[in-house]
Amino acid sequence: MALKVAYFTPTVIAADQVPPVEFSNLFQLTQELHLHTELAETENPFVNIKGGQHIQILPCKIELEITWLTTWIESVCQLYMDVITEQSGVTDLKLCKPKVTSIWTIRQSAGDYQPVHSHLGSNISGNIYITSPDFDSEPDPSNGRIEFKLPQLKDISRFIMTDTWKTRPEAGTFVIFPSCLPHTVYPWTGTGLRTVVSFEAVIVPNED
Repeated sequence: MALKVAYFTPTVIAADQVPPVEFSNLFQLTQELHLHTELAETENPFVNIKGGQHIQILPCKIELEITWLTTWIESVCQLYMDVITEQSGVTDLKLCKPKVTSIWTIRQSAGDYQPVHSHLGSNISGNIYITSPDFDSEPDPSNGRIEFKLPQLKDISRFIMTDTWKTRPEAGTFVIFPSCLPHTVYPWTGTGLRTVVSFEAVIVPNED
């Protein structure tokens, strides 16, 4: 894989395609989980969605074999850390490794959204896009997009042209970013479902 990286002084957001095998496995896993409505986290105060279904994968109420998933996510996080090390010249991250602490899947339909939030308590977060809806013609450019609030203020005099970054990823892609970065997902009009697998990882000392 070759991550496409956007730099926002000093925030790094990266994206890439999910490999075919992992995407196929994720598609099957989410399809099966979202059939089990009893697994939906409806009473959890920490679930930050408006409409739709949130199902925890790690930890989960049922036994799941997801070693392949945690291994792949940690490899992506490691690649993300390596890119930051290479581009920044700071070698501290070479002493560390990523460890996945939480994975969940969200499925939403037209009109559903996610308010602004961040993932405190972790270091690296990411979204893996499994299905995306068919959007109606766009009266609003924010229709269905995810928007990140960058830790800077727009200042044209200093050539800081934006304080947000907005994108609408397609199925089969993933985005990885610092957990502290506030972000929101806008509602949309159209047909179909938005299915996402999200994760959190912490950076821990490398025993080697």
